[in-house]
Amino acid sequence: MKQVRQIVWALALVLTILFTAGLTKTIHAAEVSSYTQTARLTKDGNTLTNGSKVLTNEKLSASIYLAFPDSQTIQAGDILTLSLPKELALYTALEFNVLEEGQSNGQTVGKAVVDTAKKTVTVTFNDYFASHSLNKRVALHFDVKVDSEVVTKTSPIQFKLGNTDFSLNYEKTAGEAGDYEMKYGYQDKSDPTIIKWRILLNARQDMLRGMVIKDQFGDGLTLVEGSLRAVRYAPVQGGIKNEAQILRLPVLDNFTKKAVFDKNADGKITGFTIEFGDNYNWPMYIEYSTKVAPGTKVGDIVHNTLTWTATNFPAPRTLTREVRLETGSGEGLGEKEQTPPTPSSTSSSSSSSSSRSSSSTSSSSSSSSSFSSSSGSTSNSTSTSSSLLKTSSSSVKEEAQKQGKKKVLPSTGEKMSPVVLVMGIFLVVLSVSVLRVRKDS
Repeated sequence: MKQVRQIVWALALVLTILFTAGLTKTIHAAEVSSYTQTARLTKDGNTLTNGSKVLTNEKLSASIYLAFPDSQTIQAGDILTLSLPKELALYTALEFNVLEEGQSNGQTVGKAVVDTAKKTVTVTFNDYFASHSLNKRVALHFDVKVDSEVVTKTSPIQFKLGNTDFSLNYEKTAGEAGDYEMKYGYQDKSDPTIIKWRILLNARQDMLRGMVIKDQFGDGLTLVEGSLRAVRYAPVQGGIKNEAQILRLPVLDNFTKKAVFDKNADGKITGFTIEFGDNYNWPMYIEYSTKVAPGTKVGDIVHNTLTWTATNFPAPRTLTREVRLETGSGEGLGEKEQTPPTPSSTSSSSSSSSSRSSSSTSSSSSSSSSFSSSSGSTSNSTSTSSSLLKTSSSSVKEEAQKQGKKKVLPSTGEKMSPVVLVMGIFLVVLSVSVLRVRKDS
């Protein structure tokens, strides 16, 4: 009798596990793979064409337009990943919402994430396209530059962004050192809240008496502690031409410890002063990182001011530099399926359907033009986005693409086999049997 009870309990345990597994929701995230895409690159608002010249670290604005065939379903949690060509690089890590095109209600289509290490832009969709499954399109806007680690010398470059071919003339530049001061800042690749600053002093290699260097951070910037480094170099023939040249030289001395820091009420460093003394023709290089203030938004501008004096110079020399925090944007739009009329309403209205057909066509055309005008009123990029998205969407329909394939990653949806129901009933029967066995014993 004891063996029978053990067998019955073992079977009950197994069936309980199977039944629980059957009730568990399995989430599937699929990769959207069926779409057409075109791209546009601009510099200072001007569209780049074949033969356009671009310089090292010059900012280029990229816009990618995607259109999906109606057969490509897009559910909540589905993702789309776009990869940059090796010749281009992203500035910093970013996240931004993809908004419903032309609407002011805050409705989103999904969220985009920029990965500088992988050179990808990934969109994770919400359930918007599940209910707007027709004529689906998306546009993404972000900044790029030529990757100077890949393209190492002045030369023509060819690459494909989306399905668009580009042929540009790249000019490698090392920057200018100036006579006495040079300064610039840029966002960290992996952390957009960190701004890195670089300063080159006395490239001309003059004798500077009683030199004092001050740097004041603006807009709530605070020093990333431990990031300050101030060094000097031995004079070189002809002076320092650019930053690349000075970074190749051996360091003569590190004078970071001479820095005296200014602090705010929270004890965070907001600037520094270095009373260096006499500079005997030495070029100098200073680098450090700052953290942006809480509440600073993408697209905001932060400032930083360098001032230095020497007793043999008639007046202080000042240089202010600014950095605009990188931003990205996106918009998307789809159309809902029309609910078919009921049989009764169809028969009652058939006599007037022909008279309404032209009106319906006119209404549809008016709706389409309304989308164009509303998107055009937001910004130039949005207007271009709307126009190109429509073109891409039309081409998708004309090409009659095959049904979209999905690469299964993790899942969406619930599955419950009829077998699970049978197992549940069997589990109840087993439970009753167990009770009877226990009573008999």
